[in-house]
Amino acid sequence: MNPSKSAQDVLRCHLCETLVPPLCCDICHIYLCKVCAGEHILDESTGHKVVPITQTLIALIYPTCSNHSADNCQLYCEDCTIPACVQCVTSKEHRGHGFIDLHECVERKKEASQKDLQELKSSILIEQKEFASRIRNQKANLDKNLEEVNKAITDHGEKLHKQVSAVVEKLKSDIVKKHAERIAALTKREKRNAFMISDIEKCILGVQELQASRDLGRVFEYKSRNDELSKTPPNLNVTLPTFVAYDITNDELNDLFGSFTMESDDLERDELEWREYQNEEIKGFGEPSQSSDEEPPEEWPEYSEAASNLAAKTSDTDVGSFPATVEWTPGRFQDRGKSRISQCRQS
Repeated sequence: MNPSKSAQDVLRCHLCETLVPPLCCDICHIYLCKVCAGEHILDESTGHKVVPITQTLIALIYPTCSNHSADNCQLYCEDCTIPACVQCVTSKEHRGHGFIDLHECVERKKEASQKDLQELKSSILIEQKEFASRIRNQKANLDKNLEEVNKAITDHGEKLHKQVSAVVEKLKSDIVKKHAERIAALTKREKRNAFMISDIEKCILGVQELQASRDLGRVFEYKSRNDELSKTPPNLNVTLPTFVAYDITNDELNDLFGSFTMESDDLERDELEWREYQNEEIKGFGEPSQSSDEEPPEEWPEYSEAASNLAAKTSDTDVGSFPATVEWTPGRFQDRGKSRISQCRQS
């Protein structure tokens, strides 16, 4: 079902998607409008029993027993934690086990899924959207910072006239490149976050459908994904580079024009954690799907334990602050700690 459809649109004709169809095929378990019902009955590949939908909505659908295909499971084995039919009660496999009505077990499942639904709506989805907003703010700060740094570089270049024009262009090119890398990385992270939000919304729709379902077997198979979806990714700390000007002689110009002082951010760490996230097996109800109008990441992710722990530690951290630094030397960027750049000599 398209996630853009509301939970009120659960009942649709199976063939033409007409809202609130009046008929249902008891054999195929599908809803039909009056027009499509005639076409469905003409399909002789199997038998059909088309009845008013009101007769179907009041009847519960019990799952078929895996061991006795002719019987439906109306009981629940508390020892094996599986549905069971009347024949299973007297079987050797379930000897001495405790049984309760399957409907009672399903009601417990529905109560648990209702709590999950509330958490998805009131907390998890809101947190993911807030994270998306912080990413947009970071991108805006990067754009503003790019203008400020370029102005500082240009002003310093004009002070030294033609002698520094080539160095000015190189420096501007480097900062634009770093800016583009960070914008690209944040955009990629933003898409991942949008995909996570989409999956949460799909999960909400799936749980809403489950609440309206009469299929007890489907309800019994429900598994909560709230723990998985509630793992908010860690805040990304993107630094804003600054340009530091030095008083230099013409002889020192090429080597000591200036430098960027910019601490490294969380983008590389986030990429590594994202790969761990992708490698974990997807489990639980409402597994993520990819629609044609979305641009999903390479593979569907599930956040790793390391990423969730980091998210807990950094949840209150300002998204604009950074650890470690990247400094500029003529013609390249260099991580501090790998090799220390030469200090500017004063003229």
